[in-house]
Amino acid sequence: MEISRKISVIFFLLLLFPLLNQAQTEDALKILDQNQKGVITLVAYGENKEEIKRGAGFSVRENMLIATNYHLVSNAHSVQGRNFKGKKVKVEGIVAVDKELDIAILKIKGKIPALLLGNSDELEMGKRIFALGTNESQEIMVSEGTILELIELTPYQRLFSPSLSFQEGLSGGPLLDMNGQVLGLNTVLGRGLQFTVPVNKVKPLIKMGPATPFKNWDHENYLSSLEGAFLAGKFFSLIDEPGKALQYLEELSKARPDEIGIHMHLASTYEKLRRYESAISTFKKVIQLDDKRSEAHFGLGMIYIKMRRLENAVPPLEKAVQLDPKNIEAHYQLGNAYEELREFSKAAEMYKSYLSLKPETTWNGYLRLGLCYLELGQFEEAVSSLKEASKEKPEDVKISYNLAEAYDKAGQYDKAHETYEYLTKIDPDSATSYYGKIFRMYDQAGMYDKAVEAAKKIVELNPQSELAIYNLGIMYSKMEKHQESIDTFNQALKFRPDYDLAYFNIGLSYFKLKKYKEAVESFKKFVQITPDNADAWHNMAVGYMQMKKFDVALEPLRKSIELRPDYGTAYYNLAICYLNLKDDFSAREVYKQLVDIDSDLAQKLKKYLR
Repeated sequence: MEISRKISVIFFLLLLFPLLNQAQTEDALKILDQNQKGVITLVAYGENKEEIKRGAGFSVRENMLIATNYHLVSNAHSVQGRNFKGKKVKVEGIVAVDKELDIAILKIKGKIPALLLGNSDELEMGKRIFALGTNESQEIMVSEGTILELIELTPYQRLFSPSLSFQEGLSGGPLLDMNGQVLGLNTVLGRGLQFTVPVNKVKPLIKMGPATPFKNWDHENYLSSLEGAFLAGKFFSLIDEPGKALQYLEELSKARPDEIGIHMHLASTYEKLRRYESAISTFKKVIQLDDKRSEAHFGLGMIYIKMRRLENAVPPLEKAVQLDPKNIEAHYQLGNAYEELREFSKAAEMYKSYLSLKPETTWNGYLRLGLCYLELGQFEEAVSSLKEASKEKPEDVKISYNLAEAYDKAGQYDKAHETYEYLTKIDPDSATSYYGKIFRMYDQAGMYDKAVEAAKKIVELNPQSELAIYNLGIMYSKMEKHQESIDTFNQALKFRPDYDLAYFNIGLSYFKLKKYKEAVESFKKFVQITPDNADAWHNMAVGYMQMKKFDVALEPLRKSIELRPDYGTAYYNLAICYLNLKDDFSAREVYKQLVDIDSDLAQKLKKYLR
């Protein structure tokens, strides 16, 4: 027997509450009045006639059979019943049981009208329900509530689970709807362990047959049995109380070391408790017992992913996909593992397989596939995938950002620009960053006129940012609009007077305009702030040379060589200055040094030496 394939349930969370207002009282009292005749109280006695359990039962076949919880009678040597008037009802024995769902059908003597059994498959959240049972005085009582949540174990069977405590006397009693139809069998196994078995799971047991007297029954403590402990462990696991589930499942795994279902649930419980090493060993135990168990391979792979042991995760996930090609999540997670390991081709293939299985939502698969194509340099394919992702999640910033990147790398600059502009609308706090991407895209593409427009937008958003203004000035320089660049750099200096790069680029722009005096002044200001820059000293000297001030140029040239001893161009210009000053000897001495630094420049200089 493999319990995991037999116990497959949905737990329904119920909210039960006392009768608080007149309308509720009238509905509940009506249900109680119409159905209490079909409910009896039960008291189970042990071998020495001591009371061991107390609960309720309800008639499911006229005058003959009642349904109750198996745990109420599993260890009983006799059971006494009483009807709603307090009169004794003889309980003869057990006719049928479903230990896995804690159901027992008992045979009685006496006239007990059967309750109307409904269809528990039609249950839905918010439905009003009424629970009948017994109080401490063995009187039939009613509690009212609603169904709050449906918690699925598998698609094939269901249980209800109450969110507030049932009294013990409600265990074994019926749960009814507004029409008085029985929806389920209430169960209280212990503190926090309470649920309702759907009546559709009770119906197959309702058939006449010989009753086994309680004294002849194989007595057992239900929660210590395989079925009881398994049901308790699985229930606690489903209501997200893995600590309570563990105490049952660990004992069961020791008692039944070859029960795959127990190990599967135990591994899942370890995972919830973040006891990953225990979960790994337990999943491996399942695989040893049955290597074809795809969910065990998948579970093992997922534990490794959570531990970031991606290389370990790949083999079990590959096996899970091989054993169950329709396991959508396994395809996706294997794609993730490949992607994290930078095996982008394999990841892309797995994401394509995932999408071919038609998951409920596809955007994340298309996003991951698009990112893989970006890494592989397949930009057109990246655009196609990311556009699909964007259809489902049009306002997702990550998708749109990567789509813009893909357009850029595919050379579709207008589309990239359009997408970055769209990002400024859905993510306005990052607008500067997106215009910065547009700026850099057009700059790298050599489309400086469009880069200028993006730079202006950045300045508009950050009017006091010297960096934004500076970048606009750089674009003007690249467009050969040197006066505009000078004006823009000077604007940046208003916000940061010590902005050395602004002075440097103003000097370069003045050079382009052949305004050497102004260029020299700009480089002087630069070296006052950054005195260790050899290029600035050299450019200053070249300005002096252009103004025929060769004697003044000597000192900045020597300074640039001091800062950069292998500065070939500075040596060459220094020699040229000496030649213009009729100092051939000094020029030859510079030539001797230049030979070892830059032979090409030395050869060029040699032509001028006498």
